[in-house]
Amino acid sequence: MNKAFNRKHLIALLLAPVLMTGGCATQQGTDQLTGTGVGMAGGAALGCLTGFLASGHAGGCAKGAAVTEWGAVKVSQYQATQVRSALEDQQIYGLAKSVNTTQIKINKGTSTPNMVRPGDSVKLFTDYSVQLPTNMSSTPVSESWTLKKDGKVQADLQPQNSQRTSGGWNADATVPIPTNAELGTYVIEHKVLAGSSYDTDESTFVVSR
Repeated sequence: MNKAFNRKHLIALLLAPVLMTGGCATQQGTDQLTGTGVGMAGGAALGCLTGFLASGHAGGCAKGAAVTEWGAVKVSQYQATQVRSALEDQQIYGLAKSVNTTQIKINKGTSTPNMVRPGDSVKLFTDYSVQLPTNMSSTPVSESWTLKKDGKVQADLQPQNSQRTSGGWNADATVPIPTNAELGTYVIEHKVLAGSSYDTDESTFVVSR
Protein backbone atom coordinates (compact mmCIF):
# COMPACT_ATOMS: atom_id res chain seq x y z
CA MET A 1 0.00 0.00 0.00
CA ASN A 2 2.77 2.44 0.92
CA LYS A 3 4.64 1.76 -2.35
CA ALA A 4 1.49 2.43 -4.38
CA PHE A 5 0.86 5.59 -2.40
CA ASN A 6 4.35 6.91 -3.05
CA ARG A 7 4.17 6.11 -6.75
CA LYS A 8 0.84 7.93 -7.15
CA HIS A 9 2.19 11.00 -5.42
CA LEU A 10 5.37 11.02 -7.51
CA ILE A 11 3.32 10.79 -10.72
CA ALA A 12 1.26 13.80 -9.61
CA LEU A 13 4.38 15.81 -8.79
CA LEU A 14 6.00 14.99 -12.13
CA LEU A 15 2.92 15.80 -14.19
CA ALA A 16 2.50 19.20 -12.55
CA PRO A 17 5.53 20.90 -14.19
CA VAL A 18 4.63 19.35 -17.56
CA LEU A 19 1.17 20.89 -17.44
CA MET A 20 2.47 24.20 -16.10
CA THR A 21 5.17 24.57 -18.75
CA GLY A 22 2.65 23.72 -21.46
CA GLY A 23 0.50 26.65 -20.27
CA CYS A 24 3.48 29.01 -20.18
CA ALA A 25 4.50 28.05 -23.71
CA THR A 26 1.03 28.97 -25.01
CA GLN A 27 1.09 32.36 -23.33
CA GLN A 28 4.62 33.35 -24.35
CA GLY A 29 4.11 32.70 -28.07
CA THR A 30 6.70 31.46 -30.54
CA ASP A 31 10.02 32.72 -29.12
CA GLN A 32 12.49 29.96 -30.04
CA LEU A 33 14.72 30.22 -26.98
CA THR A 34 11.74 30.13 -24.61
CA GLY A 35 10.19 27.23 -26.50
CA THR A 36 13.42 25.24 -26.30
CA GLY A 37 13.68 25.73 -22.54
CA VAL A 38 10.07 24.74 -21.99
CA GLY A 39 10.43 21.67 -24.18
CA MET A 40 13.53 20.46 -22.37
CA ALA A 41 12.08 21.07 -18.89
CA GLY A 42 8.74 19.44 -19.68
CA GLY A 43 10.46 16.66 -21.61
CA ALA A 44 12.77 15.87 -18.71
CA ALA A 45 9.81 15.61 -16.29
CA LEU A 46 7.84 13.44 -18.69
CA GLY A 47 10.91 11.27 -19.31
CA CYS A 48 11.40 10.91 -15.56
CA LEU A 49 7.80 9.76 -15.23
CA THR A 50 8.22 7.28 -18.08
CA GLY A 51 11.41 5.87 -16.61
CA PHE A 52 9.89 5.57 -13.14
CA LEU A 53 6.80 3.76 -14.36
CA ALA A 54 8.93 1.35 -16.37
CA SER A 55 11.37 0.55 -13.57
CA GLY A 56 9.56 1.48 -10.37
CA HIS A 57 12.56 3.24 -8.85
CA ALA A 58 14.43 6.57 -8.96
CA GLY A 59 17.19 5.21 -11.21
CA GLY A 60 14.63 4.66 -13.93
CA CYS A 61 13.47 8.23 -13.43
CA ALA A 62 16.96 9.60 -14.09
CA LYS A 63 17.44 7.39 -17.15
CA GLY A 64 14.10 8.40 -18.64
CA ALA A 65 14.86 12.10 -18.12
CA ALA A 66 18.23 11.81 -19.85
CA VAL A 67 16.78 10.19 -22.95
CA THR A 68 13.87 12.60 -23.30
CA GLU A 69 15.98 15.74 -22.77
CA TRP A 70 18.08 14.99 -25.87
CA GLY A 71 14.88 14.32 -27.79
CA ALA A 72 13.60 17.82 -26.94
CA VAL A 73 16.69 19.65 -28.23
CA LYS A 74 15.95 22.15 -31.02
CA VAL A 75 17.90 24.70 -33.03
CA SER A 76 17.88 27.89 -30.93
CA GLN A 77 19.39 30.23 -33.56
CA TYR A 78 19.65 29.88 -37.33
CA GLN A 79 20.66 31.93 -40.33
CA ALA A 80 21.80 31.24 -43.89
CA THR A 81 23.61 33.56 -46.30
CA GLN A 82 24.96 33.31 -49.82
CA VAL A 83 28.75 33.60 -49.60
CA ARG A 84 29.83 32.93 -53.21
CA SER A 85 28.49 33.33 -56.73
CA ALA A 86 28.04 30.36 -59.06
CA LEU A 87 31.16 31.42 -60.99
CA GLU A 88 33.23 31.62 -57.80
CA ASP A 89 32.10 28.11 -56.82
CA GLN A 90 33.13 26.81 -60.23
CA GLN A 91 36.57 28.39 -59.92
CA ILE A 92 37.21 27.38 -56.29
CA TYR A 93 35.80 23.84 -56.30
CA GLY A 94 36.14 22.89 -59.97
CA LEU A 95 32.39 22.48 -60.45
CA ALA A 96 30.88 21.98 -63.89
CA LYS A 97 29.87 25.15 -65.74
CA SER A 98 26.48 23.68 -66.61
CA VAL A 99 24.29 20.87 -65.25
CA ASN A 100 21.11 19.17 -66.47
CA THR A 101 19.68 18.61 -62.98
CA THR A 102 20.05 20.29 -59.59
CA GLN A 103 23.30 19.37 -57.85
CA ILE A 104 24.20 19.79 -54.16
CA LYS A 105 27.72 19.58 -52.77
CA ILE A 106 28.76 20.16 -49.14
CA ASN A 107 32.21 21.71 -49.08
CA LYS A 108 32.70 21.68 -45.31
CA GLY A 109 30.71 20.86 -42.20
CA THR A 110 32.11 22.14 -38.89
CA SER A 111 31.08 22.56 -35.26
CA THR A 112 32.52 24.97 -32.71
CA PRO A 113 33.78 25.06 -30.04
CA ASN A 114 35.39 21.64 -30.20
CA MET A 115 34.96 21.10 -26.45
CA VAL A 116 31.90 22.11 -24.41
CA ARG A 117 30.31 21.42 -21.04
CA PRO A 118 26.76 20.23 -20.34
CA GLY A 119 24.47 23.26 -20.58
CA ASP A 120 26.66 25.04 -23.18
CA SER A 121 25.82 25.50 -26.87
CA VAL A 122 27.47 24.32 -30.08
CA LYS A 123 27.38 26.28 -33.32
CA LEU A 124 27.11 24.24 -36.52
CA PHE A 125 28.32 25.55 -39.88
CA THR A 126 27.45 23.95 -43.22
CA ASP A 127 29.16 25.40 -46.31
CA TYR A 128 27.63 24.04 -49.51
CA SER A 129 27.23 24.71 -53.23
CA VAL A 130 24.03 24.73 -55.28
CA GLN A 131 24.18 24.13 -59.04
CA LEU A 132 21.05 24.69 -61.10
CA PRO A 133 20.17 24.07 -64.76
CA THR A 134 20.02 27.24 -66.85
CA ASN A 135 16.21 27.12 -66.95
CA MET A 136 15.94 27.34 -63.13
CA SER A 137 16.46 30.48 -61.05
CA SER A 138 16.07 28.81 -57.62
CA THR A 139 15.14 25.53 -55.95
CA PRO A 140 13.75 24.35 -52.57
CA VAL A 141 16.62 23.23 -50.31
CA SER A 142 16.47 21.43 -46.96
CA GLU A 143 19.32 21.72 -44.44
CA SER A 144 19.38 19.35 -41.46
CA TRP A 145 21.65 18.00 -38.72
CA THR A 146 21.72 14.71 -36.82
CA LEU A 147 23.58 14.29 -33.50
CA LYS A 148 25.09 10.88 -32.77
CA LYS A 149 27.12 9.31 -29.98
CA ASP A 150 28.73 5.87 -30.12
CA GLY A 151 26.88 5.22 -33.37
CA LYS A 152 23.45 5.97 -31.86
CA VAL A 153 21.25 8.90 -32.88
CA GLN A 154 20.71 11.32 -29.98
CA ALA A 155 18.72 14.01 -31.81
CA ASP A 156 17.38 14.74 -35.28
CA LEU A 157 17.22 18.52 -35.51
CA GLN A 158 14.32 20.03 -37.41
CA PRO A 159 15.22 20.74 -41.06
CA GLN A 160 15.43 24.31 -42.34
CA ASN A 161 13.69 24.71 -45.69
CA SER A 162 14.25 27.66 -48.05
CA GLN A 163 14.62 28.63 -51.69
CA ARG A 164 18.23 28.78 -52.89
CA THR A 165 19.82 30.21 -56.02
CA SER A 166 23.01 28.91 -57.67
CA GLY A 167 26.22 29.57 -55.76
CA GLY A 168 27.80 28.99 -52.37
CA TRP A 169 25.77 29.09 -49.17
CA ASN A 170 26.60 28.95 -45.47
CA ALA A 171 24.01 27.74 -42.95
CA ASP A 172 24.65 28.45 -39.25
CA ALA A 173 22.68 26.70 -36.49
CA THR A 174 23.15 26.98 -32.72
CA VAL A 175 22.25 23.89 -30.67
CA PRO A 176 21.93 23.80 -26.84
CA ILE A 177 23.58 20.88 -25.04
CA PRO A 178 21.39 19.28 -22.33
CA THR A 179 22.58 19.81 -18.77
CA ASN A 180 22.55 16.02 -18.27
CA ALA A 181 24.33 15.20 -21.55
CA GLU A 182 26.58 12.15 -21.31
CA LEU A 183 30.28 13.01 -21.49
CA GLY A 184 32.22 11.98 -24.58
CA THR A 185 32.55 12.60 -28.31
CA TYR A 186 29.52 13.50 -30.42
CA VAL A 187 29.29 13.32 -34.20
CA ILE A 188 27.23 15.81 -36.21
CA GLU A 189 25.95 14.67 -39.59
CA HIS A 190 25.38 17.72 -41.80
CA LYS A 191 22.94 17.10 -44.66
CA VAL A 192 21.69 19.28 -47.51
CA LEU A 193 18.95 18.04 -49.85
CA ALA A 194 17.43 19.47 -53.03
CA GLY A 195 15.14 17.23 -55.05
CA SER A 196 16.93 13.93 -55.64
CA SER A 197 20.39 15.41 -55.01
CA TYR A 198 21.92 15.52 -51.54
CA ASP A 199 25.27 15.51 -49.79
CA THR A 200 26.48 14.86 -46.24
CA ASP A 201 29.51 15.65 -44.12
CA GLU A 202 30.51 15.08 -40.49
CA SER A 203 32.02 17.14 -37.68
CA THR A 204 32.64 16.36 -34.01
CA PHE A 205 32.67 17.99 -30.60
CA VAL A 206 33.42 16.71 -27.10
CA VAL A 207 31.28 17.16 -23.99
CA SER A 208 33.45 17.24 -20.87
CA ARG A 209 33.41 18.61 -17.33
